[in-house]
Parts: sequence; structure tokens; C-alpha cells
Amino acid sequence: MSAGTLKVLLDTNIWVDYYSSAREGHADAVGLVELAAQAGADLLYAIPTSKDLFYLISSDFKAWTRRRCGGRLTHEQAAAATEMAWGCLDNMTQIATAVGCDVSDVWIACKRKRLHADYEDNLVLAAAERSHADLLVTSDEQLLKHAPVAALGLADAIAYLETLGQDENGKDDGLV
Repeated sequence: MSAGTLKVLLDTNIWVDYYSSAREGHADAVGLVELAAQAGADLLYAIPTSKDLFYLISSDFKAWTRRRCGGRLTHEQAAAATEMAWGCLDNMTQIATAVGCDVSDVWIACKRKRLHADYEDNLVLAAAERSHADLLVTSDEQLLKHAPVAALGLADAIAYLETLGQDENGKDDGLV
């Protein structure tokens, strides 16, 4: 871990869980973000995550609406889904810092294909390296297995952040 402020990069799946209350990991993602804020950690996201978050939130809300409205989606409902996605994106930019992406990240992502074949995940890994993140948090089991940076699943990341507020005897020292 680096000296100073803890830098925690959240994978796209954690951000989507955070903003979508219908997802199984929602409560834990909210807890993680709250713990990170209490610990004074810098939350980070890869630039490609913003595009994916926008698309997934809008799509999920449209699908949810179609299921409840007999398969139909009005123009107003589609506009509300888009507005919801904009709101989530706006909030993410307020509580976390974007990690830039350029052609060198694309090169790195492509070179990692043999290690991990998921291009989007490889861009997240490139962002973790670019930002010198102390920790990558993901619920993607394959990414956890192949990450060449410090990576934890959601439950383990929560447990880790909880330990930051404990003294050497495991008692809460009020830091987190």
C-alpha cells in the first residue's frame, strides 16, 4: 500500500451495484462506499466505466419498466431512464476521481489478452496501474483470479476497510 491516502479503484460492477437497488450487491456496495469515505480513501473509476455505467443503469431501468408495463416503454419512461443514468454519472463524478485512459491503456489491455480475455476488465486493470491504486474492488471472480494488482472482492474489501478503524487489539479506535 502506498503512503498517504488510500486509493481504491472500483470496478464497473461495483458502481452498477451501488446505483441499482435491484441488484444483489447493492447494500454491500453502498456500505463499501460509506466505509471508504469514513476512512478518507480516494475512490477511483476508470473512464470506460463511466460509459458502461451510463448504459447499464439506463438499460436496467428500461427493462424493469417493460416488465412492469406489459413489455411497453413510453417515450417519457425512456427519457426518465436516461435522466436517471445522467444522475448516477453525475454523482459518481462527485464522489470519485476518474482515471484517464489513452492509447497506452488500450495497448496494455490488448497485451493482457492471454492472461485475462475480458477487454473491459483489462482497461480497468490498466487504470489501476496508471493511478497507482492501492486496491481494486470487484465482484468479478475471474478478474480477481487474474488481477496483477492488489484486488479484493466486495465482502473482503468491506472487512479490510473496517479494520482500518481498529487498534492493534481489534477494538474500534474511532478512525473509521
